[in-house]
Amino acid sequence: MVTSRDVARAAGVSQATVSRVLNGSSAVSGATRERVLGAIEALGYHRNEAAATMKTSRTHAVGVIVEELTNPFYVEVLEALSEVFSARGQRMTIWDSSHQAEQAVQAIRAGSVDGVVMAAWREDSAAMRAALEGRAPVVMLNRRPAGDGFDSVTSENRAGGALVADYLAVHGIRRPVFVAGREGTSTADERREGFLARTAALGLPAPVLLDGEFSYERTETQVRRHVRREGPPQAVFCANDLMALAALNALAESGVDVPGETWVIGFDDVRLASWPLIGLTTVSQHSQEMAQAGATLLMDRIEGRLGPWEHRVFAARLVPRRSTAGAPVPVAPQPSPAR
Repeated sequence: MVTSRDVARAAGVSQATVSRVLNGSSAVSGATRERVLGAIEALGYHRNEAAATMKTSRTHAVGVIVEELTNPFYVEVLEALSEVFSARGQRMTIWDSSHQAEQAVQAIRAGSVDGVVMAAWREDSAAMRAALEGRAPVVMLNRRPAGDGFDSVTSENRAGGALVADYLAVHGIRRPVFVAGREGTSTADERREGFLARTAALGLPAPVLLDGEFSYERTETQVRRHVRREGPPQAVFCANDLMALAALNALAESGVDVPGETWVIGFDDVRLASWPLIGLTTVSQHSQEMAQAGATLLMDRIEGRLGPWEHRVFAARLVPRRSTAGAPVPVAPQPSPAR
């Protein structure tokens, strides 16, 4: 049976170095890590995970709580998280909070994971409370509830909402439709607050508010109903890209030309937003970089290399595309008459 001592001998390193590589430690150079991993593969070494857990009191597993895996935003986040965790020797367990909350609660309370990335948050969720009340480190990703005791990584949600208000005002759109996310989540609340506050500061009429709840189906229904009752709006701003895609579909089915009659803007900048067929104007929040930062924060916290809780914020940037006729982003907002 191949042992870690055999791996160390083949790689020309100490047994302690092999252990550091297996534990995902960052205190190993890239070249040494590759040499050790090559020796592991060549020798067919398999670690005794049960013994390693007993020895280090670590499971070398992390949990990730997401919501609505049909949302392309979460798919991209999971890809970025997996890249970091794999490089640090961690297994990743994924829970969809909509259907697997109880499994997440049990795993967290049983100590089955060394830490948790929470990319979904509901104040009344048992899984969320169990994570924050447990001993395992927690990183909030794309969420920032009130309180402390955890690290967080978010984007400038309020600033992103304000950017859209400026953009629409400069191009003469005075009363857009805003499709809000789920009330009570920091992401939805901040984007709505930023958009509405900036609209009011510009002296424009209050936008028409629709409740999308971050749901494709609900947004599609709401937008279609609005068009049937009120006619095509000048613009539809959605609190995430998934809802913006639903709005595009609803408008197309209602015979509304985008961008000729109605502009559509999202928030997230998922990959398919840039596909030429879709061409969605959206607020980019650098989702992959956020996820990588969150995964690194969690690993550093697990390995005891961090001091006070960290709250990292990524800048928001408006990316104009076909769904707003590629109209340029303003340098200084100067509201013009409605077009």
